[in-house]
Amino acid sequence: MKVKATNEYEKLKKKDKELNRIPKAGEEFEVTEERYEFLTQGNKYNKIFVKKVRETKKEEKDSKEDDV
Repeated sequence: MKVKATNEYEKLKKKDKELNRIPKAGEEFEVTEERYEFLTQGNKYNKIFVKKVRETKKEEKDSKEDDV
């Protein structure tokens, strides 16, 4: 799933474990459902580190066409 970083990474000066760096606010990247849950509600800081990016219908169609 595609997500967008909030400014919490920068405010807390915390690296993202999978990116191995501090993402900039607004930066988009891919995460798993489990990682999304952790970054939005399952972390010890009780902060929301990412927001889900809504895919357009064209992006959804393109990603389905790529599946084999």
